[in-house]
Amino acid sequence: MRAPLLQVEHLAQRYRLPRRTPWGEAPQLQALDDVSFTLQAGRNLGVVGASGSGKSTLARLVMALEKPSAGCVRLLGQDLHALAPTALRQAREHLQMVFQDPYGSLDPRRTVLQSVAEPLAALHRATPAEQRERAAEALEAVGLRASDGARYPHEFSGGQRQRIAIARALVTRPRLIVADEPVSALDVSVQAQVLNLMQDLQDRYGMSYLFISHDLAVVDLVCDEVLVLDRGRIVEQGAPAQLFGRPQHAVTRALLAALPGRGVPPRPVAP
Repeated sequence: MRAPLLQVEHLAQRYRLPRRTPWGEAPQLQALDDVSFTLQAGRNLGVVGASGSGKSTLARLVMALEKPSAGCVRLLGQDLHALAPTALRQAREHLQMVFQDPYGSLDPRRTVLQSVAEPLAALHRATPAEQRERAAEALEAVGLRASDGARYPHEFSGGQRQRIAIARALVTRPRLIVADEPVSALDVSVQAQVLNLMQDLQDRYGMSYLFISHDLAVVDLVCDEVLVLDRGRIVEQGAPAQLFGRPQHAVTRALLAALPGRGVPPRPVAP
């Protein structure tokens, strides 16, 4: 039986905080607590929650940017946090990330082509000429021109910079893209363009998204399933239509109430 694309099992993360007194114990922050879920290939999972709910911590752990206090993250059956550095570098070919701030995630001293080709250079998967060719193809795939690769990030709008960031994530042909609030820094009209682009790219290349957001309306457009985080724990999980139509938890209801034009949904009546 084929392993799921992504398995997160009993994931927990604690951070040690500064001591309040020189002689006291350092307090700890429980950022994630016993988080488990599975993502099958070709499907998209949304992770929503208010600020401080653990969404970005989850993204960092899935990307193996830091080690968890407990639990594991398996990509294509491999425990990412148990891999040696060389094996983890190879696994990153299948795992890329799009960050919230497109300008902050791009080096202003590098041309766009250099930034988009950077993952290929890090993986040592292609010659410099092949890296440039694949980077140009990725730029065209996100609706930019290959000639735009000679320009610098400050010469583009916010929406165009996020397209560049998506091209950089796309260039290795990953199986999974972790998108951490990828449209929250953009105007509403530009958000729709970027979300439509991400859906088009999925249809074309077949990758999956782990889509992290505070906005249920955004994940409703992209995701097959949504889980709601609160204080590091999953409090509700289901299809978007289920969460919109019959929210069971107060946190989900609050997120829905924050959407423009919506009041607080009525609490479902038990049958």
